[in-house]
Amino acid sequence: MLLIFRNVVMKITKISQSLTIIFSVITTTALAEEQHKNNIDVITIKAPKLSLSDTAFAEGNLVMPDVADWLKTVPGANINKNGPITGIAQYRGMFGDRVSKNIGGQKIIGAGPNAMDAPLTYINPIIVESVAVYRGIAPISAGIDTIGGAVLVNLKKAEVDKAANLSGDIALSYNDINEATTLAGDVNISNENSAVLLYLTDQNGDDYQDGDGNTITSTQYDKQQYGIDIRHLAQHWDIGATWHHAETLNSGTPALPMDIDYIDSDRYNLDGAITLHEWQFKWQLGYQDASHGMDNFSQRLSMNPTMYRYNTATAQTSDYKFSLNNSDWLLGLEGYSAKHNSEITNPENAMFNIENFNNVKDQRNSLFLEWSPTNDSFSHTIGFRLKQNRADAGKVSHSMAMMNPNISALRDEFNTTDRAVSDTTFDLALNSEYQWNKALSLNAALAIKQRAPSYQERYLWVPMQATGGLADGKTYVGNINLDPETAYQLNAGFSYNNDKLTLAPQLFYQKVADYIQGSPSTDMRVKMVAGMMGDSSPLSFSNIDATLYGADMNWHYPLNQHLKLSGMVSYVRGKRDDIQDNLYRISPLNTRINLHYQYQNWQSNLALHAYSAQNKVSVLNNEIKSAGYAVIDWQVDYFVSSGFVLRLGVNNLLDKHYNDHLAGVNRANGSDIEVGEKLTAMGRNVYFALDYQF
Repeated sequence: MLLIFRNVVMKITKISQSLTIIFSVITTTALAEEQHKNNIDVITIKAPKLSLSDTAFAEGNLVMPDVADWLKTVPGANINKNGPITGIAQYRGMFGDRVSKNIGGQKIIGAGPNAMDAPLTYINPIIVESVAVYRGIAPISAGIDTIGGAVLVNLKKAEVDKAANLSGDIALSYNDINEATTLAGDVNISNENSAVLLYLTDQNGDDYQDGDGNTITSTQYDKQQYGIDIRHLAQHWDIGATWHHAETLNSGTPALPMDIDYIDSDRYNLDGAITLHEWQFKWQLGYQDASHGMDNFSQRLSMNPTMYRYNTATAQTSDYKFSLNNSDWLLGLEGYSAKHNSEITNPENAMFNIENFNNVKDQRNSLFLEWSPTNDSFSHTIGFRLKQNRADAGKVSHSMAMMNPNISALRDEFNTTDRAVSDTTFDLALNSEYQWNKALSLNAALAIKQRAPSYQERYLWVPMQATGGLADGKTYVGNINLDPETAYQLNAGFSYNNDKLTLAPQLFYQKVADYIQGSPSTDMRVKMVAGMMGDSSPLSFSNIDATLYGADMNWHYPLNQHLKLSGMVSYVRGKRDDIQDNLYRISPLNTRINLHYQYQNWQSNLALHAYSAQNKVSVLNNEIKSAGYAVIDWQVDYFVSSGFVLRLGVNNLLDKHYNDHLAGVNRANGSDIEVGEKLTAMGRNVYFALDYQF
């Protein structure tokens, strides 16, 4: 352990020597509000409900259909995009199951084995109050698996008003580049002790065009959500019940081998709180039933019916959280239990059938304790979480097993293996802050965090691309005997804030033992089956060692009473330690600059988004290098009244033709770009929106 941390210190020293170079790049951002929860930095992305008095730095975008896009306004954060509504959260190079996502108090687990229904797709901007990203090392209380950070989505709840009250929100938007529309609304009805919130939203759009006028197929989407929240408040306690319904039809995912036919989900939640003297007891019980159908022929050109594939996947998840806290201590129990099934068929061949996941069970239970002492100058948060992880899977089948001895052998080996596994893991984290003076504070954090393997990483028994949204075009097989990942993490930085300048840089380093990554399969049976699918070099999920390090910063500088400049910069480097290769799908150095103008009932925001080239790609994953680019966005808001705003804006003002490195590679036949080419981004998009609150 001492050797590891000595190496960490040496690496931090090297990073600090190059920090000047990194921060000398033209820096950007998108408006950012940095808050402090004790000593832990939290970047809060505000929902698009602005007023002229707002000074938020990070803000969501109402006209985009995926709330995951909001993460691009946070230093260190980004998203992997496999389609218009499939954003996978990334933070400092880690993504997917490594980043904890809490949605309105619930752990959301999608039905699709390829993350077409990633957790953030189950929410809509109309009911989002804010999205919080823990900066640096997330506290252990932020979630069960926070090895790669934590995202907390705060949803609207029914609001109780002592006087009978009716209030609500109506939002409309239109994008010209894909004729996309959003219609959303909510209404809150309350009396002295109780309230009800109802909401409804509809989002749809056609395929978009890139900066050269190419139509990118399939990037259409059709998404509806509605639900109800009921609250009752008493003097010392409160209770609430929530139902959310989400439905998606005919939506494209061109970076994946299939598109969305439908996603249907119902989510239920009960929660409450009781205050006793200096202590508060909180509880939450949740359940989600999700089903997902996807295919490779209805939205993309497919000339061979024998290769038609339809995948039906389901997931049922129950979750819970109980906590007891006062000003210094937090004690909690948290966990979930998920059941997954996935079956592949061919509508043109009734005999074709693959059970790629059958009755897979993933159960995680945890106990955590957090202590947050403070004094005049120092504040600390020390936390420990103990986790019990259990998984199991039923027997699988394949209709081609009788004709293919390799498939038969893989099936039989899987079915005769003891598939029940159990891992005990833990998280240990320390966050500290020292207030040097009124303007300057220093912060540092260190942690050891662990993550048990996902069900795809364990139980994918036949070579496929059902990989949790990796979208590298490779076929994989799982490994039941995978070890949990263990990350040794360091983070250090400072925050400076005077009457003019706000500046908050951070350095980070983490060494990850047993990092789960694809490695070339040595199983000839796997190679033969993968070869039938066009992949001569399949990968097997394996434990390797990896290193990630980098720096990020956000800043804010008011030029005068009406004009403000703000920005952020992010850099992360990820590489394998076992071979000379880079980690897959790492965002390049990027920066954002916002120039914000406000006068009377008007405000305007001009934003520059710049990304460097990404040449440090994964050779093993056949990752394509990306060129650098810069785009300009512009938005103007006119406040008709305190609750009524009109918006006109342009994304990609100069109609730049470019590739977002995290957008993946096109796999959809029939598009204006070839299969295997890097997906190009949306061209110039003029949009209009209004938001009326009453």
